[in-house]
This record gives sequence, structure tokens and C-alpha cells, in this order.
Amino acid sequence: MNNHLQGMNLIDLLSEKHLALRKIVTDQDPDQINKTESHILAVLEAHQMLSISEISRIINISRQGTHKSIQGLLARNYVEAVEVEGNQRDKNITLTLKGIECNQRMMVTKLELEQKIANKLGAANVELLKSLLKEEWL
Repeated sequence: MNNHLQGMNLIDLLSEKHLALRKIVTDQDPDQINKTESHILAVLEAHQMLSISEISRIINISRQGTHKSIQGLLARNYVEAVEVEGNQRDKNITLTLKGIECNQRMMVTKLELEQKIANKLGAANVELLKSLLKEEWL
């Protein structure tokens, strides 16, 4: 076990594991999607279409940071901006076919990673952890 994790509280432990898992997923992808971009793609898959402000709130980074990441995804054709009816200023962001395919590849990596974790911690413990994380405690 990593010695630096020994004295950490729950919040820091979750953050450390989250960052490490996101890095593994993004490092496996040939498209060189960064952690923030992969998070945005995953959020868009779950919600289909969101504004930049909505994405910012969900992933909890600044609107400017989200905008920069979205611009990179737009330039590489992972997402597209869609006009909002009755609103000429705002645009909603949605996945393109390339974004959907990228999410599918990342999902394969995530499932393989989850299986490795289950092999190490035990399937019952992984299910318990998933159950606890789904609870309303925040």
C-alpha cells in the first residue's frame, strides 16, 4: 500500500483515487483526451445535450476552463455546438459520432479497470463501494 495514502482523510483518498483512475483511462486512449475532456465527454453521454454553464456546474470547474476544454473538443470534432431555439447567445453542446466512439473505447477501458479492481478487492467489496457512492450523503 502507498505510504503517502496512510494519513489521508476520506476526501483526499477519494480525490487521489479519482485522479489516478482518470489518468489510467485517458492514458489508454489513442486520441490523447485529457482528464477534463474525458470527464466532459462522459457527462455529455449521460445528459445528451448541455450548455457550457451546465457542464461547468456538473464537473465543478470554472466556466472559462470548461469553455477552453470544449473549444479543444470542438476543434477535434468530438462535440458540436447546437443552436438553442429562441436564444441566439447560448449554444448547447452534444457529442458527435467521434465523441460517442471515444466514449465507447473509454468504457471498455473502464470496465476492464473495474474488473482488475474487483480481482484485487473482491467483487462484493466493489459492489459495496459502488452502492455506498450512489447513496445521498452529499
